[in-house]
Amino acid sequence: MEKIEIYQYPSIFVSSQYFEFAEDLKKKIEKDRIVLEQNKTLENEIAYKTNLLTYYYLLFEGGVQTSLVCEESVKEQKEGWFIWLQNYHISTSIPFKNDDEKYTYWFDKYFSIYLETQNSTIPYYLEAVKNYKDGNLFACVCCLFPIIEYLERKISRQNGNEIFKIKPALKNLQMPQMEGYKKYFEAFEKNLNDFLINTVYKTSIEQESEPEFICRNRIMHGIFTREISKTDCLKLFCIVKSMDCFNSWINITKSIKTLSEELIELKKT
Repeated sequence: MEKIEIYQYPSIFVSSQYFEFAEDLKKKIEKDRIVLEQNKTLENEIAYKTNLLTYYYLLFEGGVQTSLVCEESVKEQKEGWFIWLQNYHISTSIPFKNDDEKYTYWFDKYFSIYLETQNSTIPYYLEAVKNYKDGNLFACVCCLFPIIEYLERKISRQNGNEIFKIKPALKNLQMPQMEGYKKYFEAFEKNLNDFLINTVYKTSIEQESEPEFICRNRIMHGIFTREISKTDCLKLFCIVKSMDCFNSWINITKSIKTLSEELIELKKT
């Protein structure tokens, strides 16, 4: 009967390798699942869950490493660009007046690589993508607003004071480097909450001047007076992408906790 081998990944030198090895391990796990179905021994079950745990650890550790530049992204976050700059290798010799011009140029040029194929399982996402590509920017932002609210509900519950709250999801998780990761999550949470509350979800009346960043309240009440730009859409796309990554990382920590407990019980058998 076939035996499942425990995966040993090579030495890792750059953060991207965590995700590369995780992808390799994912393919092995898919094959191991078939082996386990055909030969469900205790040894195979332990090996299978050990490999699955390693897979989630690789994703978790990769997330930790890529989040280490969080503090360097605070300036961009305050401007509405909730992105992990090291993931995009943004580099251009074209002179731009400001970050908005630079990032709009970059994400528009590489939209199909960075944003089009991401989050395709989220309701309205593909519709938002199509509207953006067709130049229907008003329809695009109208798709992106409910996506942000959908992801907020996936992450936690809106309590009237904050758009979403991640501390309950992280509480009592005992994992390597979790304290540093909590610090990153909490910084991200605060910056995103502050930005969304003070811009996207800000209450605005018709007599007030049009705010610089797109305001959901003004659009939904028909008092929006300026043209919607690609910058507006791309910032919202980046917020959606960041929130979806955030949700994935929380799910990964839960999976690690559950698998660790299951393995402890299996090894007692």
